[in-house]
Amino acid sequence: MSRTTLCVLTAAALAAVSVATMAARYHALGDEVKVPTGANTWKVTLLVQGQVEGNARLQTARPLDFDRQHVLRETCQSNELLDRPPDARHPERRTVGWARRPGVANGPFRARYEFYCAIDVHRPTVSMSRLHKALYAAPQPGEHLDACTDDESVAELARRLTAGVAKPADQAEALYRYVEREIANEPSVGGPPTRIADCLQNRGGDSGGKSRLLTALLRRRGIPARVVTGLTLLRGREQLAHHWVEAWVDGRWLPMCPFYHHFGRVPPTFLVLAFDDVAVARGRHVRDLDYAFLVEKVTPEEAAGAGGGSVLRRAFLAVSLFMLPPQQQRFVEFLLLLPVAALIVCLFRNVIGLYSFGTFAPALVGLAFRELRTLPGILIFVSIVLVGWLMRRVLDRFHLLQVPRVAVMISLVVVVLVGVVVAANFKELPATDYIPLFPMVILTGMIERFWTLETEDSTKASFRTLLATMFISATIAVVLSLRALADHLFRFPETLGLIVAAQLLIGRYTGYRLTELWRFRDFVRQPAEGGRWVPGGEI
Repeated sequence: MSRTTLCVLTAAALAAVSVATMAARYHALGDEVKVPTGANTWKVTLLVQGQVEGNARLQTARPLDFDRQHVLRETCQSNELLDRPPDARHPERRTVGWARRPGVANGPFRARYEFYCAIDVHRPTVSMSRLHKALYAAPQPGEHLDACTDDESVAELARRLTAGVAKPADQAEALYRYVEREIANEPSVGGPPTRIADCLQNRGGDSGGKSRLLTALLRRRGIPARVVTGLTLLRGREQLAHHWVEAWVDGRWLPMCPFYHHFGRVPPTFLVLAFDDVAVARGRHVRDLDYAFLVEKVTPEEAAGAGGGSVLRRAFLAVSLFMLPPQQQRFVEFLLLLPVAALIVCLFRNVIGLYSFGTFAPALVGLAFRELRTLPGILIFVSIVLVGWLMRRVLDRFHLLQVPRVAVMISLVVVVLVGVVVAANFKELPATDYIPLFPMVILTGMIERFWTLETEDSTKASFRTLLATMFISATIAVVLSLRALADHLFRFPETLGLIVAAQLLIGRYTGYRLTELWRFRDFVRQPAEGGRWVPGGEI
């Protein structure tokens, strides 16, 4: 069997397996392939609006991902603001960071954050269990014991309510009963948080005010307590944040909600945004800030899918990429796009005939700029390569060894990047929005290749190859920016089999490249009948 036949048969087998797996997945899950849903799945939309001015910054809360709840999918959208992913190093405080888009004038803005979440998860992942264990660990000495207020009347009230009560659990219940019964419920209206003193003076407050008062009373009696910020999914479609309290009693965190009269436990439909008293939306250089949640139940009928057998459905759900933690979902999405970028490079190099600096350098550059808002950064990228090329000509006079020379180039490239950021800061231009954090090795490697090609061939050839590299990178960035492509790969990761099959077929292609056909187009013209063929036509 020839190698070409082997490649064709292998590619056909990979394609068949991929298509069959995709068909089986869709048959088993139906519309659930877009995002796993079920009886305990909810769709929540957070809409924030206000006025931006100057160097505006905004932060909005995201739900946590631990044992009692799992974030299946989340998206951010705004015409005036750019969103940044949360810090994966701190899963216990997840927020969306928003920054003003370049060129947006002072004025109103709207930011939309949407997520699907599953509550009362029966089989939490390892990362969910790890975070749950950290969140519900015993407090450190002195932690969660801050008095919250200097009002001595709160301390006096706490002593009076717990007079003659010895056990911490009984003291916690006595304080809870007072706030639950004696402090009237008032609706949340947004605006600044209700103060503890106002809650006592008015004998009423919203969920935030009552929770802050109960937390202050508990801490005054030496009981560690914390406010929890979240949502009550069953309390209507449109709502604001809800707050409740957890107290460390008898070796565990005891939940209490004096607003909705829950002691010892809260319903699983209480969605946690943060184990702290935090604002859902906060920022600087932002005025008239307002927000609202829209909560929608995903019904079992919508989640039933298209059939296909419960065993097969459970198997596909168990290995679904939606089961990964949110930060790992973004990382896997990046990895799935890398083979697509490599395939585009193969098409340009082996079929079209455009040469680039390296095989995967254009793919990595295209991935770095796949968000169209950062696409102008390719021009900055090229400028840095050219500046580095000039530096490389200077360094050549020193005749350094290769490794120290590359190390010096990295340092010089960093100096140039820092200079660009500082200069842009004077002009209030967000340079970092156009320069994502790509590896410095790409820059230094391309500078070295640019210099080598110029030495071996010519300056014209090196600039031609640089332009081809940037064209391929820009093409990759545009293709990978398609949201539909990323969503398809995430829902059907077996599509990688089709990509590998295409790469195998291109790997055995030995025909003419399109640029060669264009370059030698005069030689492939057919002479007229009876004519004699010559380069350039017939005579």
